[in-house]
Amino acid sequence: MNKNQLEALEKKFDKQKSYIQQLESQINLKTSELANMKNLLEKTHLEVKKFDSDLDHILNFILTLEDKIKHQKNGVSILQEYIQSILITQNKDMLFGVGIDKKFIKNKSISTIKYYLYTFDCFIKESYVLENLKVSQKKDAGIIIKTLIDYIKISFKNKNVQIRGIIELSEQSLEEILNIKFYGNHSIAQEVKDFINLYSLE
Repeated sequence: MNKNQLEALEKKFDKQKSYIQQLESQINLKTSELANMKNLLEKTHLEVKKFDSDLDHILNFILTLEDKIKHQKNGVSILQEYIQSILITQNKDMLFGVGIDKKFIKNKSISTIKYYLYTFDCFIKESYVLENLKVSQKKDAGIIIKTLIDYIKISFKNKNVQIRGIIELSEQSLEEILNIKFYGNHSIAQEVKDFINLYSLE
């Protein structure tokens, strides 16, 4: 092989090498694009899945609410009847949530709170006198009610049952025996009884 043939062969090799490098660069670019597309598809799939879940929750909520509103009694919907029957005080300092965030109670109107109770089937209305739990100051009443709520939440957690509701403290009872009203989705009769017995021993 003479010098000219060798140079021609080297040029041909260099061209092929350059072509191969271009192909590798294109392959790497396509691989990166495919990886990005795969990540985008996975992200989209997760978002669609979450959207479907949220949509199902909303649809179930709407269907449940419509079903309740459709049931009429004397021309008045169950929702209207329920809201009219819940006589909650306008003084939110006297309201304590059971499974309901205190910020929600503070920031929402009484009508919204009633509507919230309705949507979570808080149809149980109970009144209790917390005997042997006299208080000397307003803050003592709040402490006792919050302690009672903690006791109720622990009790229902042990039962694996979700409890939601509102405890209303009677303003007239602050300097006497505590009187409370409860609006919730489960009775708290046993919890109140046990709490009074337990608290009275202290």
